[in-house]
Amino acid sequence: MNRSPTPGIAGLAHEAVLGFVHLLGQHVKVAQLELTCEIHSMGRRACLFAVLATFVALGYGLAMTGLAILVGGHAAVGYPFVVIGLAHMVGAGTVLLLVPLRPHGSHLMDSSQSAMNTSLVALAEATAPSTPPTPGNAHAHG
Repeated sequence: MNRSPTPGIAGLAHEAVLGFVHLLGQHVKVAQLELTCEIHSMGRRACLFAVLATFVALGYGLAMTGLAILVGGHAAVGYPFVVIGLAHMVGAGTVLLLVPLRPHGSHLMDSSQSAMNTSLVALAEATAPSTPPTPGNAHAHG
């Protein structure tokens, strides 16, 4: 007996493979876009942290300069330096505490991973051999 696949089955297999390749390509594109977006978000947070840390350092420097001038006996010049320095440190420190610099509960490429898992589960269910219910295995299907 010749059991070569019929052209209809080969055509269906070819279409299934092409569909799978297209789906995989779409997942890669989505993952690239998501990764680009997350990298931009991480860059913005890093830039914000750098700016705020600079303001804290500037405030510390101004406050220490003011204290040195106060110790030197020039209160009229020293107090403004201390006040401005403390204002910089308190302001930037407050923003650092209030603004989350790390995303909470979010991992890198979560949505791409979940979409890929969903597609793989759907593919596994579609390719799983189905057995018709028989009296011996009817309780498994019901």
